Amino acid sequence: MNKITIKAADNTVFDAWVAEHSSPIATIHLMHGMAEHCLRYQPLAEQLNAEGYRVVMHNHRGHGGRQPMGHYGDQNQAGLGGWGLLLDDISRVQQAVRGNEPLVLFGHSMGSFIAQSYAIRHPDKQDALILSGSNRHPLPLVYSGRMVARILKVFQGQRHLSGVMDFLSFGEFNRHFRPNRTDFDWLSRDDEQVDRYIADPHCGHPCSLQLWCDLFDGLIEINNSANLRKIPQQLPIYLFGGDRDPVGMMGKGVPKLERHYIQTGHDKVTMRLYADGRHEMLNEINRQQVISDVIQWLKEVVWKQSPTAHSTNLLSETAAKECIR
Repeated sequence: MNKITIKAADNTVFDAWVAEHSSPIATIHLMHGMAEHCLRYQPLAEQLNAEGYRVVMHNHRGHGGRQPMGHYGDQNQAGLGGWGLLLDDISRVQQAVRGNEPLVLFGHSMGSFIAQSYAIRHPDKQDALILSGSNRHPLPLVYSGRMVARILKVFQGQRHLSGVMDFLSFGEFNRHFRPNRTDFDWLSRDDEQVDRYIADPHCGHPCSLQLWCDLFDGLIEINNSANLRKIPQQLPIYLFGGDRDPVGMMGKGVPKLERHYIQTGHDKVTMRLYADGRHEMLNEINRQQVISDVIQWLKEVVWKQSPTAHSTNLLSETAAKECIR
């Protein structure tokens, strides 16, 4: 993969990695989850690239070595705040690499929430949406979490890396898999993948209180039905996860998110739950089947045109007439 340097709105610089293709069917923008980094998705990027896609990925603010660790940005930084800077980074990466081909946003976990927020604010900039390990969080829980983060921020400061918020949000996930081998058994049934995560210095770190406030604000935004209706109703959306994913409420959260999109008029929604799968289906023991299903879905919704005749109308007529369940 090639590495390019991007200048951000606050005049900092960051790297993006691109698996280039001479005649891409589409550009797929991968967005990683919380307390991890984009290079964990390199095997997926290479497989998608081999199928004819340009793939781009970058580390979100506070992740993968971007400093300060675990922190999107200060409350009013560059007039955008952390969440606004996070979304602006996405636009700048796409401006640097995208041609006239389709654009697919592919977000995992926190990345799936970021992708939805981006699609709400930029409804015409993507042609398909893939959400992995996602959920529709109960709003009372989100508001409660934000209140706790705001109170702690008053006493500890916005950049404080909060073990309390880490425990409140993730501390209970492993109890579903007792007796536990590690603190991260909830990620995958593949012990090797879990051990790689634990050994990676850019994984599993705590996050700042301001990041938690920003994230809760983002969750409130994407839970609002009026906001979701800003996303074009014809946009193909693919949701997938494991039915033993504690982030996805042990199989309840992804169907709940599907129902929410259907209720807001989105009629191109595909949803798949994998039996016994945990949080990282892309690192699960059946990951090749999961990736194959993603590739097949892409073939059904992305119109494969001549490399020299890409159109801005990117969906196949067949996919545009069907709601796949």
